[in-house]
Amino acid sequence: MKLRMMSAFAILLCGRGLLHAWGDKGHRIVNGTMLKTLPPQVQAWYAGKEGYLRDHASDPDAWRAHDRKESPRHFVDTEIYGGAEKVPLDAAEAIQQVGSEAFKRNGQLTWVIQDRWKDLVEAFQSGDRDKIAFATAILGHYVGDAHVPLHSTRNHDGQETGQRGVHVRWESGLVERYVVESELKVRPAQVDPDVMKAPWKWLRDSYVLAPKVLASDKEADRTAPANLRGTRREGAYWTIFWAEQRETVMQCLERSSEALGDLVISAWVSAGKPSVK
Repeated sequence: MKLRMMSAFAILLCGRGLLHAWGDKGHRIVNGTMLKTLPPQVQAWYAGKEGYLRDHASDPDAWRAHDRKESPRHFVDTEIYGGAEKVPLDAAEAIQQVGSEAFKRNGQLTWVIQDRWKDLVEAFQSGDRDKIAFATAILGHYVGDAHVPLHSTRNHDGQETGQRGVHVRWESGLVERYVVESELKVRPAQVDPDVMKAPWKWLRDSYVLAPKVLASDKEADRTAPANLRGTRREGAYWTIFWAEQRETVMQCLERSSEALGDLVISAWVSAGKPSVK
């Protein structure tokens, strides 16, 4: 898909959409590391496609520039439902609870993951390796988004707590500066019998982590006040923020890759365990 320059009008429409989960490096890591979780018979479907999975890991972020409906597909503001524990599994129920417009504005990430997983099942059934690679790359993006704590709350950029910019500082700033992909440790993929419910568990886990992300950002600001530059930060701030959030960032990246691996192997099984011809 040819990328287009985002116009000023599109920027106004995207709003929250300018906050890209994990940034390109993080999404590339999630999709690439996922391959390590797969057994050989499933890995075979991706032979020669490893670079493709990484190169297209951020495609959905680019789509926001020309599709105003794309941005809400990357998050769920759980507070509108009364918290992460109360987000309905059924989209129709969610719409009935909050109304169609509020449903659209407050995000559809969990339901989008369900739909993209079905795309992967169909791709495996087709036996088309290009379709499988594309469906996996796109699914991986949304799975990664679901594991970013600030994608589960309406205070997604610290706008309610005077912490503008915390979103990109956590998901991109820390990853770009400190994450070494080879240090990630992931378990083998597992078939998930409740695969259609999994995104809601990830959402709940992310929501629990969000307060600590915000608290760590504030602590780094208090400790290194000379490093404040508007929404940007310099010097010691990053050292402090990383010390506070290293375990969480690494864990979220690892869990993203593992969750994607679980979805891939579950899709392969649902498709009848096809073999590469």
